[in-house]
Amino acid sequence: MTIWLPELDRSKPLYVAIADAMASDVANGVLARGDRLPPQRELAWKLGVTHGTVTRAYREAELRGLLAGEVGRGSYIRNVEVPQPLAPNAGNVAELVDLSHVTPPTIISGDEFDLALESIMRNPNKLSLLDYTPLEGLPQHREMAKHWLKRSGIEVGIQNVFVTGGAQVALLTILQALAQPGEKVMAETINYALLRSTFETAHVEPLCLGMDSDGLLPEEFERAAKAGLSRLLYLVPSIQNPTTHSMGRERRDAIVAIARKYDVTIIEDDIFRLLNPRAQPATFYTLAPERVVHVTSLSKSIAPGLRIGFVVTPQGQENILHRHLRSLSPRSVGMMGELARYWINSGKADEFLSRAQHVLAQRRAAFLEVFKGFHVNCEMSAPFAWLQLPDEISAKRLTLMLRQRHIAITPGTAFDLSAKNLAANHVRICFGYSSQNWQAAKTFQEIRTVIEDGETEDFMPVA
Repeated sequence: MTIWLPELDRSKPLYVAIADAMASDVANGVLARGDRLPPQRELAWKLGVTHGTVTRAYREAELRGLLAGEVGRGSYIRNVEVPQPLAPNAGNVAELVDLSHVTPPTIISGDEFDLALESIMRNPNKLSLLDYTPLEGLPQHREMAKHWLKRSGIEVGIQNVFVTGGAQVALLTILQALAQPGEKVMAETINYALLRSTFETAHVEPLCLGMDSDGLLPEEFERAAKAGLSRLLYLVPSIQNPTTHSMGRERRDAIVAIARKYDVTIIEDDIFRLLNPRAQPATFYTLAPERVVHVTSLSKSIAPGLRIGFVVTPQGQENILHRHLRSLSPRSVGMMGELARYWINSGKADEFLSRAQHVLAQRRAAFLEVFKGFHVNCEMSAPFAWLQLPDEISAKRLTLMLRQRHIAITPGTAFDLSAKNLAANHVRICFGYSSQNWQAAKTFQEIRTVIEDGETEDFMPVA
């Protein structure tokens, strides 16, 4: 019999702490295959815990594949192949300061992640998370979504709420459900970088509309709607990507009036709204619940790997997505959904959101300080900036120059839905990059230095 007396992390449930200590000692070679563990009563006495606690810990270890129990012979360490620790963001990517992706900063600690996983582990129904889930999402996840949507002022019944494998797949499914192949969908000309490829995948075509500092121009929208050119409109009304503009209430009311007049359905992509802690205009869904499909997610506000999206269908139109629900990928949401549900129900999600807002505000302030004198669109709460470059500087060339310095940004042409090179002298620079030693202001200054000190001809586009 092996003499084994583990050090316990008593901040955890004791049975979990014992099982965790066992797993750690197997991984570190303290316990080897075939080692017989102390009898449960003996270990309980030595650790100062109840016999029931050790019994439960041994059972937990068996469920993890660490132990094998034999009647009359005791419990033995199994032949376990211990997985290697997760690698960091490895290779060349590790040194890249990636300001090209819109992500929230890392604001969840390892301990907070552990507590959420332990909550799932203690759930007696946890194995059901490995089963197929209903196409519209598990009931508890739809209730979670309904609760989260209240932060945006949306009050709906669970029958109108669908849980998805992220906002991107939700948008694709909505387009497939609402549009016929080859149909045109109205959208602002400068828009989300992946929108063109999303439209192509859904077999629809963009109908580009003009915009100003408040977003979509109502007269452009009415002209297209009146001519019957399209019956669908896609919008990011809060912290528009990439311009950062948030549409005012008067403009929203005008667009709703036109949509009702010409029977247009609005797809409202509202993934950034909750990054803004201030009072905001009502969502399009609140203003016109009979004709708006609302989409949001947790990946832009809590954690990018939390691939969960929420779709709210128009009132009385709960069945519009049913034929396409398989494309929503809700069956991949099980574990992620439980993590999100734990954080939302415990109030931690609100805390995470506040942390993200605080960090982004600091980085935004640093950016605006460094780029004084430049033309910058960067509204309060935006997780990125839309920077206009001097006329003689090519955004694509600047992007390549910065990449050589291990800094990634996105040239404006990536956001031109019309493919007419309309934003060639703009770049988008994001604030969510997370690295322990990253100094945001230093990186922003390096970008400005490259813009100002690089030889002009290095940036000029080649004919």
